[in-house]
Amino acid sequence: MKKAVLCALWTALAAGTAFSRTVATGTIVANPGATISVPVTIDDLSDMGAAVAVVGYDATVLVCLGVDNGELAGAKGMTYLDSGSGRLCAVFSGFKKSEGGGELMRIRFSVRDGTQGLFSDVTIQDFQCGAKDGVSDLSVKNPLATVNGMVRVLGTDAAAARLEEGFVVWPKTRLKTLTLSAGDRIAASDDRMAITVSGVVTASSPIPVVRPLGGWQTGRYALLTTPTDGLEFSFAEVTNQSEIVSISKSQSDGMTTYWAEAAVEGQIRISFEGGEIAAETMGQIRKALAEDLAPHPEVTEVVVKGDVAQIPVTVDLGISPHVDILGTTATAMYAQPTLSITEFDPKTGRVRIKVSPGEGNHIRSALVTGCIHVYGTSDLSEKMRYISGTAFDLTPYLRSDTKGEADLTVSLGSYTFIKVKAESITKQEGEIE
Repeated sequence: MKKAVLCALWTALAAGTAFSRTVATGTIVANPGATISVPVTIDDLSDMGAAVAVVGYDATVLVCLGVDNGELAGAKGMTYLDSGSGRLCAVFSGFKKSEGGGELMRIRFSVRDGTQGLFSDVTIQDFQCGAKDGVSDLSVKNPLATVNGMVRVLGTDAAAARLEEGFVVWPKTRLKTLTLSAGDRIAASDDRMAITVSGVVTASSPIPVVRPLGGWQTGRYALLTTPTDGLEFSFAEVTNQSEIVSISKSQSDGMTTYWAEAAVEGQIRISFEGGEIAAETMGQIRKALAEDLAPHPEVTEVVVKGDVAQIPVTVDLGISPHVDILGTTATAMYAQPTLSITEFDPKTGRVRIKVSPGEGNHIRSALVTGCIHVYGTSDLSEKMRYISGTAFDLTPYLRSDTKGEADLTVSLGSYTFIKVKAESITKQEGEIE
């Protein structure tokens, strides 16, 4: 793969070709079933006003979930089209900077199950640079150099080491051993879950840590769990002076877990009893607590209590917790909400649902992010099955005056009995009692 690129570069250089800029894709190490994000970067935006990128990947290994704007995308952002068969095209209409480089976009992939031991190249198949004058193509006189990355899919019993270019070990990846050379990195996770290596981790220098996709938030991030003690880490991507990241560690059953301790200026620390919460949910909790904490500038930490597995769904339903404040610490208690069907017409499929917050909790605003899944059966002696196509994002159904009620219409088919559950939009249990 990269040998071909290097040969092309050498041939071009021998012919006297001048490369004006370099476009590159990252290399990621992950397990089957992982959701990953591959960066596409450029090193020089000089004179560029627009761009079109065509990226190829192996659709038997990866499923494209979407493309997100990078730090360079302009006010009009980026649009993309994925063929579903291993090729996507992204169009950039302007950039935030007029020079320098950085991330153009991040491509989100799901790694297919059963692909351990395989890999997918992620290649720049075409890249056109539009000049700021809106007419000329900058890549005609000065061709671009491309550095193509890949996604390496390794099983939990694999030994990971450098093949070609430096790689990033994706969060929550499980490996047997890990050897890191200069340029290799590990990524921190928005949901603060660690990479786990059951055997030895070898690194000749401090291990660089890639910041979470959502940026650092005040709190602890589990980075790496391994029996190898004495590892060191570096945080070169912490460029904001308001961010401070340090390392701590804990030990249990012969394993050492390395933690990143992040402190962001002006941001209250939030911790959870019984586990960690994704950064997205933490941001929602901060908003939900803002009104309660506004009169208490002395509060520096919030301890969130409740079922850690249920809290994200509760937050999605627009429910705010009961808050107690003692000195500089606030305690936020999330109770289990109740989701009930208040009206149901099996002939028309019309369903009215009501969300009742748990004890001490309340719905402060309209439900705007919750997701309802509908399960059904025609025989109460059998388990209820998820009804395909009934993942209802509540946004279109709820208004500011509903405070927990929504009217839905469900295509029931042969089902005459139903049950509704509030769940993550990507999760359905298949069958429930």
